[in-house]
Amino acid sequence: MLEFFDKLTNAIKKYDNIILMTHGTPDLDGMGSAIVFSEILRKMNKKSVIVAPKNLINKALNKTINYLNEKNVVIPFKYEKSISTTDSLLIVFDVNNSDFVEDKTLLEKVDNKIVIDHHSKSINKISGNIGEYIDEDKSSVVEINTEYLRYLNIKLDSEFYTVLLAGLFNDTYNFNFQTTSLTFNVASYLLENGADLKQTHDFFREPLEVMVDRYNYISNNLKLKDNVYLCVIDDKTCSNITVAKLADEMLRFQNVDLSLAIGSGENGKIFVSARSNGNIDVSKLMQKIGGGGCKSLAATVLENVSIKETIELLKNVIRGE
Repeated sequence: MLEFFDKLTNAIKKYDNIILMTHGTPDLDGMGSAIVFSEILRKMNKKSVIVAPKNLINKALNKTINYLNEKNVVIPFKYEKSISTTDSLLIVFDVNNSDFVEDKTLLEKVDNKIVIDHHSKSINKISGNIGEYIDEDKSSVVEINTEYLRYLNIKLDSEFYTVLLAGLFNDTYNFNFQTTSLTFNVASYLLENGADLKQTHDFFREPLEVMVDRYNYISNNLKLKDNVYLCVIDDKTCSNITVAKLADEMLRFQNVDLSLAIGSGENGKIFVSARSNGNIDVSKLMQKIGGGGCKSLAATVLENVSIKETIELLKNVIRGE
């Protein structure tokens, strides 16, 4: 890791135009890391821009952005058309699949790219990188960013540590997934430096009716085989985040080793999320149907299939495991 940090720092020193980007429909690990990294760059006397999200539907991330606005933090969002790519460095967080980035056009325009991720390497991995750090054993990009902060020995205002802690909560689902001793060490470091634990919890609080609705779907689960359960949202259009939270919640139950959730989004898309307690590598399962992720959390988006066809597809995938 230290070798990569040396390379990353040297690249940052070389470029004056630095662009930060994460995946489409961003979450608190990817976008939170980009926002904090922008502040790290500011401390290094470097300017940066963050590729603005087209679909900002993650409620916890929205709350976090509002929190930063209240703290008078200026987030340097810009849309692709207004971003200069001349002699620039693009740093991509929390995704290595070129199909899933926030803006693929920008990805193709910039020659000098660095990828920082914790998901399994994709078949469509971003190419032409001058550097990359992809570690599937990390719980989140936040872990890597926090280690980079320690490497640089840079101190930030407390609100940025709060954002990092929120990103850690997001990808570990409150330390339930992909958690190691380093994860807790990182959390301790963030709290020691002023991260607000109560504020972090507030980012993720949801309305009562949302939770009741989620448990209604859970109560109608389908058992695919021993310790493997599927929940289906088939009565309304939903987002990938809604589907992911359903899979998250299912794994909390006794005797559930693998939880799957599906739901239909706009334009005929079917969202699939998979969660595992560690006994099954769900990234390998989702790769079989065009997706990916990490060992405990993975997902995919399907097109031109129905909910019924998706259920049968998942049954076949599980039987083949």
